[in-house]
Amino acid sequence: MSETLLEEWERLLGERADIRSSVRTSEPSPEARERHREIQRRLTEIAAIPPDGYALPSLAAGLLEFAKAHGWVTAVQWTPPGYGGEPFVNVEVGRKLGEAEAANHRSDTFHFQLTWHSRDCEPGKLKKFGRILAKTPDNPQWHDAPSVKRVREIIHASPAPGAVTVHKGPITKAEFNAIPNARALRFSHDWMGRRYTEWIEDMPRWGWSLMSDYGKPEHPCHVSRADSRAMAADHLTAFLAPTRAYGGDNLTVDEWEIAP
Repeated sequence: MSETLLEEWERLLGERADIRSSVRTSEPSPEARERHREIQRRLTEIAAIPPDGYALPSLAAGLLEFAKAHGWVTAVQWTPPGYGGEPFVNVEVGRKLGEAEAANHRSDTFHFQLTWHSRDCEPGKLKKFGRILAKTPDNPQWHDAPSVKRVREIIHASPAPGAVTVHKGPITKAEFNAIPNARALRFSHDWMGRRYTEWIEDMPRWGWSLMSDYGKPEHPCHVSRADSRAMAADHLTAFLAPTRAYGGDNLTVDEWEIAP
């Protein structure tokens, strides 16, 4: 008969306790170290499995997906198998800064902790519980984060080095609008025998701006300025709204990102 999840959980906890107990009296062997790592990995996997009838809330699942896409480390820990109380889940996202990144900060860590609890909820339902706890490079002691949206904005502004956060096309306007929270950074279209390109750029004189080459790539033109990169991208994205007729033929979105 195959082992249940609860039986596996309890067996692994016992095996881990035995390994840790033996370490107190002697140096662990390489085999014991490797077995301890395997047990930890499996316990982490089991802890991420929701109890029957439960699933991660969409807000939590979206945050984890967004964090992973930006190169952050994530963790999910449900109440363990056999837990007799009201199920809850802890969600964590974070990353370490590299040495150069951390040079002008008080610490090298982003770390956010959130909890969803089933207390006073219908079976299978969860609600966000308590505060969002945060550690940031400029405020390394545990403190309150204002909202999940703000956590996403911090993740967006501080992706891990090497994370691919700007996606490249070309894709059609319809394909772009089918991507949740997509925000345009560059698109192009044909008009009067020329290929027009429009994009956002941080201009030395104007700051974040909407740009166009008006069909002449060698002569980029400033169109209008914005107060931030996000605002510039939002302005560009507005041209691509499904109900708005803008641009010429063969319009393609060439670069985009997922907004917080």
